[in-house]
Amino acid sequence: MTTLDPNSTLAASRSTFASASKVPPVPIQVASWPTEKPLFVLVLLLSLGLWALLAISIIGLAYVALIGLFLFFVHLAFVTHLRGSAVRLGPAQFPELHARVQELARAAGVRREPEAYLLEAGGSLNALATKFFRGRMIVLFSDLLDACGSDTAARDMVIGHEIGHLKAGHLDHLLLTGPGRLMPFLGAAYSRACERTCDRWGAALCGDPAGATRGLAILAAGGSHAKGMNLEAFVAQRRDLDNGWMTLGSWLSAYPPLSERVELLAPALGAGLPANTQGPQRAAGILALLIVLPALGFAAVGAVWVMALSKFAGGGGDLARLESALSQAATPQVTEPAAVNAARLQVATDLEALAAVLREHHAATGRIPELESEVGTLWARYRGDLALPLDPFSGEEYNWV
Repeated sequence: MTTLDPNSTLAASRSTFASASKVPPVPIQVASWPTEKPLFVLVLLLSLGLWALLAISIIGLAYVALIGLFLFFVHLAFVTHLRGSAVRLGPAQFPELHARVQELARAAGVRREPEAYLLEAGGSLNALATKFFRGRMIVLFSDLLDACGSDTAARDMVIGHEIGHLKAGHLDHLLLTGPGRLMPFLGAAYSRACERTCDRWGAALCGDPAGATRGLAILAAGGSHAKGMNLEAFVAQRRDLDNGWMTLGSWLSAYPPLSERVELLAPALGAGLPANTQGPQRAAGILALLIVLPALGFAAVGAVWVMALSKFAGGGGDLARLESALSQAATPQVTEPAAVNAARLQVATDLEALAAVLREHHAATGRIPELESEVGTLWARYRGDLALPLDPFSGEEYNWV
């Protein structure tokens, strides 16, 4: 079991601070996380496509301009709060901490010296990097520095992580890539890749692998509890995420799980653990179902509508054919001219009455009777108080083919 011993931690921290306080003659080189640049290209291409679509519509551009203006003023208010209410580090304000931030920035090869601020944030263990026009800023939350205490290696891990955002250019082109960054899954995947890159920067600038993991442990459990953490057990928690829903949730998160980040900095902690394979497979299955099932539902509804419309469109032809058959149903057996004319008038009246019943039935049910015997049944249903018309030529029920 690996735990964080307070005595060894303090000793290592003092040694680290003494050795790391000297700026390397050549800036440190850190490789980006393998997926960061490919994901950035995808984010950029998607963003350019969305911007092009918006450019087609003047109304769309107007909405984008209003949203951009709103976000600008929100960020302006935050930067104003920083510069007016947070404590800016400098030669006359926490000079040792200020010097350390600048030393680490130079070690990373950051060309423009970043502004550094100390901010009380209601107990939050965090830090951040931001910018305002050409200015670059690092904000260290006071509770996080308190949690690090005298462990300067853990503190440098946190500072180095934020400097990594500046050095890697993660704050550049935010407006251009904004639409892609907001896309579910893709934007979150790019953000997670950036965080992994910055953990590499933090570990490199910290100069102490154990100190780097201590920095992440403090983010997870706080200063006092991190000292007694079982890091192997913490790393093993990633197995709790090896199912479909948890994996899906992690894909939507902009930050990798801290248990994973610790393992990436100290792979030996998870050497005996199996790789998470079931979670990604099941999450992909869930996504497929979430996409396929609605698509099948829409297809089924569309098919039903097409069938209904085709049946309705064809119903008029069926009705016309049935009426035509009824009009030809009588077989003349009367030879007297006067009687024949009267019979023909009666046939016309009867056929119109039968056709009216068929139209009512079609309007009510959408179908036409297929059997000759159904005509009498329908007449009884819709004209129950009247006798079924009979063929005046034969004296029998009308027949039709």
